[in-house]
Amino acid sequence: DMLHNFVLCTPGQGQAIGALALNLGVAGAAKNYVPDSPEVLYHSAVIQPGASDTIYFIAPTTPGDYDFICSFPGHAMVMKGILRVQP
Repeated sequence: DMLHNFVLCTPGQGQAIGALALNLGVAGAAKNYVPDSPEVLYHSAVIQPGASDTIYFIAPTTPGDYDFICSFPGHAMVMKGILRVQP
């Protein structure tokens, strides 16, 4: 019953991006709840309940643990994960 998106961030920046998304306020919907930040590498649009989407991106080449979150307000705290890039 809720909207969701996918946001891939630079290492360690998932929660900071989630906080920036929350601070977008009423402008958030027009931006798919994705803040303008160089820490956002890739993102999907907001997906409606019952819908699906596919995004394609080239994985980062620098090894590290890249955060991914749902940046819809309030979701980033629990809807998160890591994309691990190894050499």
